[in-house]
Amino acid sequence: MNPDTSDRFREALGPALELDCAGHLLAGGRSDYQSWEVWQTAAFGRLYRLDGRCMASEADSFLCHEPLVHIAGLAHPEPSRALVLGGGDGASAAELLKYPQMDEVVLAELDPATVRLARDFLPTLHDGALDDPRLHITFGDAATYVQRWQPADGAFDLIVFDLTDPDTAAAPLFTADFFRACRRLLGPHGALSLHLGSPLWQREQADTLLARLREVFALVTPFFPSIPLYGGLWSMAVASDTLDPTTLPTATLATRIEAMPGNLRLINASQYHALLACPPWLGAFEAP
Repeated sequence: MNPDTSDRFREALGPALELDCAGHLLAGGRSDYQSWEVWQTAAFGRLYRLDGRCMASEADSFLCHEPLVHIAGLAHPEPSRALVLGGGDGASAAELLKYPQMDEVVLAELDPATVRLARDFLPTLHDGALDDPRLHITFGDAATYVQRWQPADGAFDLIVFDLTDPDTAAAPLFTADFFRACRRLLGPHGALSLHLGSPLWQREQADTLLARLREVFALVTPFFPSIPLYGGLWSMAVASDTLDPTTLPTATLATRIEAMPGNLRLINASQYHALLACPPWLGAFEAP
């Protein structure tokens, strides 16, 4: 049965462009920090939204979180400790915990409501990661966690920005100063990864974030997954002083993927390098 045409949501993706999605609102409310909704849709399965923006869906979460985590993670020789900023749905943590040598993932999430809705409605996003003993959830401002970090707390191999958009309350976490603060948490070969946005509809934002990253890190590598929930072609980046995903030999990559007990649906040895290929019309994304 087709859902009633009034039971749907619309979300702006860019100038004069909207996602119009039919479905059924399963639950919603407002936490101390933001509004939240969980929808059942024919196109994406279950998905959730924060402050009216889609965050992740059952259907294409892997198209978002596998690149966000594994472009950097597979390039690292042995990631054993990771920090996720945001990511309360547990999807990034689930990808990080696929590394057999991963000892600890710290999840710095502002809003407990995000973790609750993932537990109650979206178990396939975290796939049990929220209950994995290697995951440590700390609630509060991610910026405060980073600022309070001391070397005695232990460095991180990977830092994953799994936040709301740069034009939301998370804006202070997308500045050059905050990237610089994160840089001191990274160990040898350490890297951070983050969303840049749509290269079509959010080009100015993506260019700005790339410029800020290049102020701080010696190596900034953009890559380009396609995420239907976000409107199609998307851009992300890995930033590091030593880690360059483009130089990872295919044989080494294949060996590392084979060693992972968790199944990867998007990334294999060929797709990994395909995601790193900058389309010619996006040449400005390449390092100057």
